[in-house]
Amino acid sequence: MYIGVDYYPEQWPKNRWPEDVRLMKELGINVVRIAEFGWQLMEPEEGVFDFSLYDEAIDLLTKNGIKVVIGTPTATPPAWMVQKYPDILPTDPNGVTISFGARRHYTVNSRTYQEQTKKIVTEMAKKYGQHPDIIGWQTDNEYGHEKSDRSYGDEDRREFQAWLKGKYGSLQELNEQWGTVFWSQTYTDWSQIPVPRKVYQEHNPSLLLDFDRFCADAYTKYNKLQVDCLKKYIREGQFITHNFVYTDLAINQWDMAKDLDFISFDNYPVWGGLAEPITPAAIATQHDLCRATKHGKGYWVMEELSGAQGWSKIGYLPRPGHIKLWTYQAISRGAEAIVYFRWRAAHFGTEEFCHGVLDHDGKPKRKYNEVKEVIESLSTFGDDWIEADYSAEVGAYYDLENAWAWQIQPQSDAFIHREEFLRFYTPAHKLNAMTDIVNKDSSLDQYKVVIVPIYFLTNPQFTEKLTEYVKNGGTAVFSYRSGVKLPNNFVTGQSLPGALTDLAGIQIHEYESLQSTQQNTVRGTKGAIEGIQSPAKIWCDLIEPTTAEVLAEYEDCFYEGTAAITKNSFGKGTVYYIGSALNEELLDSLYQEIFKEASVETVSTPDSVEIVKRTGKKGVYLSVMNHSTEEASVIHLPEGKWKDPAAGTYYEGKLELKPLAALVLIGQHS
Repeated sequence: MYIGVDYYPEQWPKNRWPEDVRLMKELGINVVRIAEFGWQLMEPEEGVFDFSLYDEAIDLLTKNGIKVVIGTPTATPPAWMVQKYPDILPTDPNGVTISFGARRHYTVNSRTYQEQTKKIVTEMAKKYGQHPDIIGWQTDNEYGHEKSDRSYGDEDRREFQAWLKGKYGSLQELNEQWGTVFWSQTYTDWSQIPVPRKVYQEHNPSLLLDFDRFCADAYTKYNKLQVDCLKKYIREGQFITHNFVYTDLAINQWDMAKDLDFISFDNYPVWGGLAEPITPAAIATQHDLCRATKHGKGYWVMEELSGAQGWSKIGYLPRPGHIKLWTYQAISRGAEAIVYFRWRAAHFGTEEFCHGVLDHDGKPKRKYNEVKEVIESLSTFGDDWIEADYSAEVGAYYDLENAWAWQIQPQSDAFIHREEFLRFYTPAHKLNAMTDIVNKDSSLDQYKVVIVPIYFLTNPQFTEKLTEYVKNGGTAVFSYRSGVKLPNNFVTGQSLPGALTDLAGIQIHEYESLQSTQQNTVRGTKGAIEGIQSPAKIWCDLIEPTTAEVLAEYEDCFYEGTAAITKNSFGKGTVYYIGSALNEELLDSLYQEIFKEASVETVSTPDSVEIVKRTGKKGVYLSVMNHSTEEASVIHLPEGKWKDPAAGTYYEGKLELKPLAALVLIGQHS
C-alpha cells in the first residue's frame, strides 16, 4: 500500500531536502506527489523549459526508495502567460475578468490556454514518461474548485453556443426545449444566446441547467486533452488520475473518470473557519462517491488532512487520534493509498497556515509520531484489507444534474442540497448499513433498499430502472419534492409526484415551502414511528394516498391531519415517501423499520461509532471507529472472536472504544 505526503521542494532551500527525505524514510513514507503548482519553474518563459529543480528532487527521492506521482501544473498558469495572453483568464457572472494573483485563473474554453496546456503537458510527458520510479500522474489540481467551474466570458459564450448547436441541431428545437416563448426570449440566431451573466431577475432555468452541463463537458474535454498528451509518451504502468472535490460543482466526475485509470480526491473533514469537523456521515458520503465514480473501483486520497488548515482563517486543530481515525475510515470505504497534506507548513504564500505533518519549524512532533503509528499499524494487514470485498446492501441515489437544478431553484432559504442529501443518507450510516452511491447507470440488483433523496430533477432512465427494481421486490425511499422536474428543467404537467405517482401510491395537489423562520409539526401514526413527533422544516408535501398507507401526519396549519409519510406496496416491493425535512429521531426509527423489513444487516452502536465490514482472503475485516472526541463507547461485536493484529489482542462480546479510537479487527464472522 502507498502511504505518502504532498511535497513542495520548490518552497524549501535545497540544503533542507536531504533532511526531509531522511525524515520521510524514518516515517515509512513510500510515495510523494510533487510539481502540481510548478509551471513557472518548468517554463520560466514561453517555449523555454527547465526541469532541473524537479530533476534534483526526484533523483533524491527515488534514490531513497520513495516513488513519485507528478502533477501537471495547469491549475496555476504563470504571470508571463497572463500578461501575454489575457484571454485565458476566466470571467465571473458580473462580466468581471478574474485577475492573476491566486490560482485556477483560467477558462478551459480558451483555445490559447488549451494550446499552452498541450505544450507543458507534452514536455513533461517526454521528460518523465519513461522514468521507472514515477508511478503516475495527476492532471491539474481540483478541477472547478473555489468557484472556478463556471466562466462567463466571450470565449465561453462562443463555445456554449457551439455546444448548444451540437445538442439541439436547430433553434426551433432549442426554443421548444427551453420554453423561450416565456418573457419573449425566443432566439432567431445562435449568436443571441447569452451565458448567464447577472440580470435584474433570474435566467431561464432550462438555460441555466444546460450551461452547467456545458461547463462540466468543457472540463471533461479539457481533462481528456491532458490525458491524450500524456498517453503519447508515458510508459505502460504509469497511471493517470485526478484529485476531485465533491461540492456539487459543475464537474461531471463520472464522465471525466472514463478517461482516468482511477480517481482520487482530497479529504478535508475540517477546514478554514470551521469550529469542528463535518459529521462522520458527511465524510463517509464522499468516500462512497469516490468508490462509485469508477463503479466500485478503489481510489486514492491524494490529500488527507494532517494538521489545522486555513488561509486567512485557520480551522480546527485535529485532536490526537484524528489522523488515524480518518485514515482508517478512508481505507475502510475503499481508499487504496493515502497521501497526507502536506509534508511541512509553508513559510510564505496563501497557504502558509495550512499545517502539515511537520509544522513551520520542520521538527517531528505529535502529528509526525501519529502518522508513524498509523503506518506501522497498516503494515500488519498487508494488502488484504484494501483488496477485501466491499458489499453494500443500501444504495443512495446522487445525481449531479439534480444538484445543479436545486442550486438554480432552491425554493426555500433553508434549503442546502448537500445537507438535505445527508439528512436522508445519515440514518443509514448511523445504523452501520453498508452503503453505496448509485446513479442512473448503476445496476440496482444487489441492493435491498435504494434511498432516493430530493429527486427533484428526474431522470427517465433511472425512474424506469427503479420501477423495475421495486416491481421485483426492492424497497425505495423517496423524500419530499420528488418527481417535480423533467430533464430539460420544465415542471411536469402530471399531478405530483409526476412519473412516481403510481410507484408511491400517492398524489400531491398542494405543497408549502417553509423558510428558515417557519416550521410545522409531524407526528408518527403507525409502526415504529407511532407517537414520535418531529419539526417539519423546509418543505411540506400535502400527501393524498391513493393506494399507500399513512405512517405520519401533519399537526399544524390548515392541513392538520394530512399525510406526511406514506408506505406503498408496488409489485413485489415497497415504496416510502417522506414529505418533509424531519429530525433524526423520527427518521432513525423509520429507517430501522425499513431496514428490518428489507433484511438489511445493521449494527446498533452509539451515534459517534462507525463500523464498516469487508471480506478478504484472511477473514472478515471489521473497522470500528469512535468519532467522538470526548465520549468513550461500548459496542457489542458480532458473534465470534476478533483479533486486533496491530496490537495482538483478541476481543469477544463487548468492546470499549476510547474517544477517537480506531481499530481494524479480523474474524471469521460472516
